[in-house]
Amino acid sequence: MKKIFYTIAVAALFAACNQQQETTPAAKTEAPAKEAASLKIAYVIIDTLTNQYELYKDASDNFQKKQANAEATINQKGRNFAQQVQEFQKKAQSNQYTEEQFNKEQARLAKLQQDIEDLQARLSNSLQEDYQKELQALTDTIKSFMATYAKEKGYDFILCKSSGIDNVLYADEAYDVTEEVVAALNKRYAKDKKSGDKKEEPKKEEEKK
Repeated sequence: MKKIFYTIAVAALFAACNQQQETTPAAKTEAPAKEAASLKIAYVIIDTLTNQYELYKDASDNFQKKQANAEATINQKGRNFAQQVQEFQKKAQSNQYTEEQFNKEQARLAKLQQDIEDLQARLSNSLQEDYQKELQALTDTIKSFMATYAKEKGYDFILCKSSGIDNVLYADEAYDVTEEVVAALNKRYAKDKKSGDKKEEPKKEEEKK
């Protein structure tokens, strides 16, 4: 699942980059077009960014834990259900049920099975919603940062490169700013994370009281 999370995240970020690149020229039509030679361009390797960005790592780990908990819950209920079915079958084969008891137990087990299936569907939908929120937050964070970064560094375009999905046919490594971007993103995330931890401390103290 971590590989799937990574693959979809890269695809989503790459799509977001493409969308941003497509809208950039329209936004610049109001000002005189720059000569190609005067444009300042850089690119970011999305695969590397998602592998090294701590926010992505934390989001991926958090999602895996939620998925593991959901799977453990369903597996436990499934094992319990299987044991009850076996017990039902043994009693039925040894004629320990009256017809009324048999029908009642059979109906109970059918409802229990449906309840487990409904729970599995709810947990799956919840995981999907959490995943979409995590992915959207990750995409928004990177796009917001890149806009600020490009303005500070004076870049007219920052392109996306990816090993899986790539519309950049050639790029000189001299224009690769991935490491600088990742370092800046992680620095900002570490600062935000530290601030968040400090905000949580008073709450924990109040709970103890």
